[in-house]
Amino acid sequence: MNFKFHHIGIVVNSIEQYEKQMLPNKKVREVIDKIQNSKLALYENFNESYIELIEPLNENSTSFNSLKKFGNHLNHLCYKVGPFSELENFMRDRKWIKVFGPVPAALFENQKVVFYLNRNSQLIEFIISE
Repeated sequence: MNFKFHHIGIVVNSIEQYEKQMLPNKKVREVIDKIQNSKLALYENFNESYIELIEPLNENSTSFNSLKKFGNHLNHLCYKVGPFSELENFMRDRKWIKVFGPVPAALFENQKVVFYLNRNSQLIEFIISE
């Protein structure tokens, strides 16, 4: 299975406030994701990678509790992968826990994403390429 690093995801109180303190990065896109109930912004980074800022819209957001518990913080790493069936088999063999998805992601032009928790308690997102 091939994994290509895509972005880091950072949960923040306010995208507008947080981006003022970032190194200069070009904003690629900003969307409201109704499935994750969050405002999301994607920024170009170095070497074909990105930074995603995640601002929960309310307590129904998938990242609300994380923000409440930890404040602004690195939330996840994300990789582009092949078909979901291959990823699912790969994850099952490693006993990773699927926590969300696959669902269409507004930030990534409705490509499907899925989140897993690994045995080190790290949240990893995968953008599925079918």
